[in-house]
Amino acid sequence: MKIVGWIIWALAVGLLGATALGLLSHAWTEGRVGWALDLMSHWPKHLAVAGLVVGVVAGVRRMQLAAGVAAVVVAWNGALVLGLGGYALPRPAPEDARLVRVVSANVHRSMAALERVTDLARSYNADIVAVYEVPDDLTNAQFAAMLPDLQMLSTPRPATPPPPWYSNGDPTYDSALAVRRAATIETGFYDGSRGVLMSSFFSGVRITTTHPPSPGDPGAMFDRDRQLSDIAIGIDTARPFIVAGDFNATPWGRIYGVVPGTRAGDPRFEGTFPAVLGPLGLPIDHIRFGGGLVLTDYRTGPDVGSDHLPLFATFALPGDDKPGTR
Repeated sequence: MKIVGWIIWALAVGLLGATALGLLSHAWTEGRVGWALDLMSHWPKHLAVAGLVVGVVAGVRRMQLAAGVAAVVVAWNGALVLGLGGYALPRPAPEDARLVRVVSANVHRSMAALERVTDLARSYNADIVAVYEVPDDLTNAQFAAMLPDLQMLSTPRPATPPPPWYSNGDPTYDSALAVRRAATIETGFYDGSRGVLMSSFFSGVRITTTHPPSPGDPGAMFDRDRQLSDIAIGIDTARPFIVAGDFNATPWGRIYGVVPGTRAGDPRFEGTFPAVLGPLGLPIDHIRFGGGLVLTDYRTGPDVGSDHLPLFATFALPGDDKPGTR
């Protein structure tokens, strides 16, 4: 049937066009065009899989040229996925090293998901627990009861909250952070945005957490980009540091590279959003680190009832930094 052939051709050409647009996103970053291109840049894993399916169907139907176009899509996107660097795999901890355990999760405003994450964090003996999109009515007392061993907790709110209709639509400032033995937790809000950066120290390690807006429109993309870019301002990369958060960006997007550090774990075959897709989801949740820290454990957690999967990571402190605390 001719119509089947047309559909195969349309799919092959469409996948090739999507691949080209994703690559162009690294050159054209402004306005609505830059925003649209950015949205196309996060899908190489899915484009490769789709290209493989279309190529096989085209080959079965002896549509050699269409199969060749699909093969180009598979080869290019496969190279983007397989060639990705900038991540670390766990290795044994140095002898007698001090360990820092981190849990990071977007709980999608679900109290049940938050309780599940904090249960897992206690089992993991976490020193740092960062959660995003917590329920609007979560209080410090409730959060403290969930993590009684972590003395410093913060559930920040801006001085002037947005109206309820806006709060229900974009809860990105509703984050919470718990850090063992921290002297303080600093928070920074953005004018005209619900984004918030939070930072503290544990045993000399600077911890920064973020949840910028999802780039649902050009303004939100600009907001996400400036917040991810600002992370580098307050970090001394020569000293141990950890950055955790729902970045709303995959490792193939142009903005991802502005966040300092090495990614904990291999994101190429990992998906954290939406949780139901597992490895076929988008890796938009990340933990990055540097300054001499050694990754000794990394894992994606189970489905906790959120639309994101949680992340767990353990780091070994460099020898000369083990005794100190800030």
